[in-house]
Parts: sequence; structure tokens; C-alpha cells
Amino acid sequence: MIVARGGSLGKTVVARFVVGEDLLESLTNVCKEEGIRNGIILTGFGSVSRAVASGADTDQFPPNKFYAIDKNDGIEVLAISGVIADYHVHAHVSYCTKSDSFGGHLETGNIIFSLAEVAIAEVNGFNLKRMRDDVTGQRLLQVVDSYEGLPEEEEGGSLHDVSSHLS
Repeated sequence: MIVARGGSLGKTVVARFVVGEDLLESLTNVCKEEGIRNGIILTGFGSVSRAVASGADTDQFPPNKFYAIDKNDGIEVLAISGVIADYHVHAHVSYCTKSDSFGGHLETGNIIFSLAEVAIAEVNGFNLKRMRDDVTGQRLLQVVDSYEGLPEEEEGGSLHDVSSHLS
């Protein structure tokens, strides 16, 4: 299903985050400071001293079991990609150590080790918003006519809160 068509890319921002910053919080702050309400994370990489991610851990639909990764080590960030909808950053990340590779949904708590560099492009032409889906419990990407009158962003947002929204 195509959610939106016909938009155009606006400004591009390249950001560098440094030691001790939270990767997800820093991405969100850059989007807000630069006025990138809707956008695409084009690329990103770096290293973290703590990697926090989650993902579906079942083949049942809708998913109601999720894995959580929380590792402390010298961890390389191989790739970051995602979509920004109404300033909400939904990103996925691939990590590796010298002996392991893993990844998932980027969560709060990824602490930059030496640096992270990320390129974000603004998307113009439609209004994106994540709205709770009754079937999956997830906040799914949608186009809205206006942000006026829509509910405020819910707390949480990780996959771990999905099961609490399923019947």
C-alpha cells in the first residue's frame, strides 16, 4: 500500500553527534530545531557504547512478542534509516561488534561512543502522522489533511507498548 505519492525533497541536513549523546533524542532534536516535520533518514553510521533496539520475536500476526537488545560494548553502527512523521523519528539500525551483528527498531538509550553522522532530507507535499492501528496495535504511517485536532503524540512508541493496545 502506498501511503503518499507526489511529495518532493526539501532541505537536507547532515548532523554529527558526539560522545555521550543519545542517538534517538539527538535525531529528534535536530528535526525539531531544523523544522523537519516530515522527512527521511537518508543514511547514518557511527559508534555507540550502548546499543538499545527492539523487534518482533514471533511469526504470529499481529505480533505480540518482541525482543529487546541492550548491549554495552564498543559497537559500530553500520546503518540507520527511517522516516520522520510529525517530528516523530521511526528508525531502524544495524550494529556490529568484532564477533556479532544485530539490529532492530532504534530505541532511546543508544549512547554515542565516538561519533555518529546522519543525513536527513525534508519531505514536502503531504502531512505524515503515525496513528494507532486497532489490528496491529502499532502506530502506522498515514497521510493526514491537517495536524489540527489530532491527538497528541502518545508516550512510548517502542514495539514493547504494542501488546498493551491489542485486544
